[in-house]
Amino acid sequence: MPVFYSSLISSFDFDLGSFMNILLTRLGLFCTTLAYITWGITPLFYQFLHEDIQATEIFALRVVGALPVFAVLFVLTKSEFKVIELLKDKRSFLWLLVSTLCVSTSWYLNTWGVTHGQVLMVSLAFFLIPLISILIGVFYLGERLNRNQVMAIVFCLSGFAYACLNLDQFPWLTVGIALAFSGYALIKKQIRIDTLNGLTIEALLVLPVALGYLLLLGEQGRFVQAEWDEGLLLMLIAPVVLLPLGLFSIGVPRLKSLTLVAVLQYIEPTLYFLIGVFLFGEVVDAERLVTFGLIWIGFLIFCVDSFRYHRRQRKLVSGKVLSAS
Repeated sequence: MPVFYSSLISSFDFDLGSFMNILLTRLGLFCTTLAYITWGITPLFYQFLHEDIQATEIFALRVVGALPVFAVLFVLTKSEFKVIELLKDKRSFLWLLVSTLCVSTSWYLNTWGVTHGQVLMVSLAFFLIPLISILIGVFYLGERLNRNQVMAIVFCLSGFAYACLNLDQFPWLTVGIALAFSGYALIKKQIRIDTLNGLTIEALLVLPVALGYLLLLGEQGRFVQAEWDEGLLLMLIAPVVLLPLGLFSIGVPRLKSLTLVAVLQYIEPTLYFLIGVFLFGEVVDAERLVTFGLIWIGFLIFCVDSFRYHRRQRKLVSGKVLSAS
């Protein structure tokens, strides 16, 4: 009888543990998906702001408002505060200084594009980022490409070349966002730092510039001139954009599949595209359709190749574990 109860309890513990793992994984999937959906619909929020507000002021308000948001996220996520420690390290400080320049450029261009009727071009930039990251890996890190990656890059470069030759103007916005964010991702590989501590330091480094700009604007700034309802919206700029980071920080560690995370991140540019076309009425003419089509083909080839690679890696690890046992 004791043996029976012991085995029953052990079985119950195992089932409970499996249930909790499944529950945490689904929680991670929910939080991560919700984070990308929230980021993806931010262009809708900017439409409520006054048409006279400049992208630079929005960027400055976002930086100033970011620090209180990050403080809340540190409490909610129970993350370790390493800001002072990292700032004291000379190597980390220098890398973070460069990463601040990259992420600030990406933030500003993203804001400018969304507030100037260029949501489609911002969306295109996010689809280009993984391919640019591959090129950086080849030329900077000496990585080798497989056949599928070469094919993906050929399609994307063809789309980009077509855009340069046929669009009304050079797609500097798309290129700027893609290069800035890809450079940011490369720098993050040079230093071991979590997202929350890294963004907090980057906000601190650019804070003097943001405050200086707002002080320079003085009474000419929309934040000073705004009525209480518009002022409230302006104060919500940072939370609306950055609180999804809390969902992201909670969700991603609970997801075991990096491939899944890589696919989920394209919810944001997909929503940008849909909002730009169907809600903002941005035109998808023949030139843009060909550009997006070629880049999407390259992007799909890249996703399929990544999925197959991670599946092979899982099988390889599983095989080694079985062999060892």
